[in-house]
Amino acid sequence: MKRMIVLFLTSVTILACNKSQKEDQGHEVYNKTVPPVSGAESENKFDIEHIAYSTADLGNFPFLTLPKGLKEMNKPLKKSFDVCFFPMNGKMTPFEGQLYKANISAEQGQEFSQYYFEKSMEDLLKSVGAVKVFDGEITQKEYDSYNKQDTNKGEEGDMGYPGEAIKFYVIRSKEMGDIYVQYTANNAAGKLNILQSKNANN
Repeated sequence: MKRMIVLFLTSVTILACNKSQKEDQGHEVYNKTVPPVSGAESENKFDIEHIAYSTADLGNFPFLTLPKGLKEMNKPLKKSFDVCFFPMNGKMTPFEGQLYKANISAEQGQEFSQYYFEKSMEDLLKSVGAVKVFDGEITQKEYDSYNKQDTNKGEEGDMGYPGEAIKFYVIRSKEMGDIYVQYTANNAAGKLNILQSKNANN
């Protein structure tokens, strides 16, 4: 009988701990960071209102300076107003605003490093208060559902293909609006997209 009571109390304690951990995780989602979403099936739903405003001095559009040793491969696509699709909760979602899209390569005489590009971008984005909201691939079904709506498909810096790993960050700024940044890379080159969407705080 004593053994049964001990087992019962142990089970109750474990369940209580698990519930507490889930509540804590949910608290972190809305007040500290938005966890990266891997794939279209994640239950973690993105809400930009739960991302804190950045206090960093972002400078001028496109805001980010390429890491040392890297350059734009060709002339980047720059438009004062256009649309770009980003993997919001694994679904390619259109956002409108000032747009920059570029292919990235190594400076002459150097070899491109996927690790260096991705690590440098991550460090840079975190330093200005960016929050990662997606890190993964989209499905073939998702690609088929959106690609014909993308008027810049196939242009410079284009991404969002099945099997292509995309890292997507958001920066909120009271002065500059919402800034969406996504990048991808392989062992030969990288791609970078930045869109500035003005909001009511400007």
